[in-house]
Amino acid sequence: MRVLGNLECQRALSTVYGIVTSLLLWIIGVPSPILWGVLAAATRFVPYVGSIIAAVFPMALAIAVDPGWTTLLLTAAFFIVGEASMGYIVEPLVYGQSTGLSPFAVILSTIFWSWLWGPVGLILAMPLTLCLVVLGRHVESFQFLDVILGDSPPLEPSQNFYQRMLAEDPDEALEQAEVYLKERSLIHYYDDVAQPGLILAAQDAGRRVLKSAALTGRDPS
Repeated sequence: MRVLGNLECQRALSTVYGIVTSLLLWIIGVPSPILWGVLAAATRFVPYVGSIIAAVFPMALAIAVDPGWTTLLLTAAFFIVGEASMGYIVEPLVYGQSTGLSPFAVILSTIFWSWLWGPVGLILAMPLTLCLVVLGRHVESFQFLDVILGDSPPLEPSQNFYQRMLAEDPDEALEQAEVYLKERSLIHYYDDVAQPGLILAAQDAGRRVLKSAALTGRDPS
């Protein structure tokens, strides 16, 4: 199901990219912009050389129809900026959310595996990194991989609440509560955040791992 979701995301992104390509090439004045938009969308599925194939033909045609450099430079600028935006901003954000990887992990894995294995590494970057995240979620000694590469927050909301209380930082706890209440009701906040946080405090107090100052809020001096 995860793979199907990724394919659907890739098809949607490729379609949008093809439409934008057709529109901008039409504005620039390159003949047959719809054809080049379809080609740009199709070659998004070809790793490493797809963007080069998509750009070569419109740029060659731009040279033929314009004796100056304006059309060629605008076409080249569009493909450079468009590919950079898709490869380093849009796709990491979309694929990161659909796979459980953070955008940082998607970018980092693409750079690292491409540097290590070239085009093959580029193709395998997402599956290999996802395997590391799954390993971190199920093997305690590798949990740091999930924290670094995954998109799950390192702490649950109740743990964040408890941590902020221990740090005597009610202002940040209030900010976290306001963010939570934008999506859930106050009753849910009490049940899912405040009450479990107080239970954590009671458990630590029962084990006597909390200082008396932390429990009373008074300065021990």
